[in-house]
Amino acid sequence: MEDNFLKLRSVEVQEKIGKELAKQNLEMGCFVNNLIFDRPTFVSDSTEAREVILQQLQETIEVAKRVNGKYVTTLSGIFDPSLDRDYQTANVIENLKYCAEIAEKAGIVLGIEAITGKWWKGTFVTTIPHAYLIVKAVNSPAVKLIFDTFQTQMETGNIIANIDRVWDEIALFQIADAPQRTEPDSGEMNYGHILKHIQAKGYNGLIEMEHSISQPGKAGEQAVIDFYKNFAY
Repeated sequence: MEDNFLKLRSVEVQEKIGKELAKQNLEMGCFVNNLIFDRPTFVSDSTEAREVILQQLQETIEVAKRVNGKYVTTLSGIFDPSLDRDYQTANVIENLKYCAEIAEKAGIVLGIEAITGKWWKGTFVTTIPHAYLIVKAVNSPAVKLIFDTFQTQMETGNIIANIDRVWDEIALFQIADAPQRTEPDSGEMNYGHILKHIQAKGYNGLIEMEHSISQPGKAGEQAVIDFYKNFAY
């Protein structure tokens, strides 16, 4: 079960979620590690930014323990208009290297996700090639890629080719159709081809359904159920 804003829930609710997941033999999917978007963090080399990053990570580790979670979405946050883009990339890499040591000891994986600037203005890492460059530079089992098909389609397209290029660093997939971030087969993407390609490569990890529905009400919910029920690899 993915719960992006799990960290905003009370400790009591987090603990209840963890117990219910265990009871139902379910696993915790992703939740977001860093929820500060009003100022630059990962792109900065300031002491203050590093303190914020580490505080967020320590909080994340405690939440992960409560729900037996492993994967946490880690966002680059907003860019710093006063600093050259390459310097900001270097800062992201160094900050992640520092976090990677802590994350590895805690048994969690920081999933780096490229977020489309077409929907979220000001985001620093917007493309899968840029995210891949950063993950390769960090070079840690605790820092991997989240391949979000919607985000990638909105920025670069070429989903299959991009999957193949970054395959060695993918921790998990998140899926939604473009351009409205709705369920598969409701937009322009060929999910039959995409999912069969992922399966053919031997992938058996998480594929998270991170999307809304294209139709309102019961009909919309049924369309989502029908796709996942009827889709055959």
